[in-house]
Amino acid sequence: MFGMRKWNTPVLRPTAPFIIGGIAVFYLVAKAQDAMINSEEYKNDPRNPAIASGKKAH
Repeated sequence: MFGMRKWNTPVLRPTAPFIIGGIAVFYLVAKAQDAMINSEEYKNDPRNPAIASGKKAH
């Protein structure tokens, strides 16, 4: 009754679209965040984390 089953349960194939979607959303959010941090409006703001880490303002 318990232990190894006769048929394996597929895990990766049904979840692949969700994994790919999660990676795409993570990448796009990171790019948007980087673009907002380097925008003219927030480039010289003292709350900008890029300035706090030592990255020079353009």
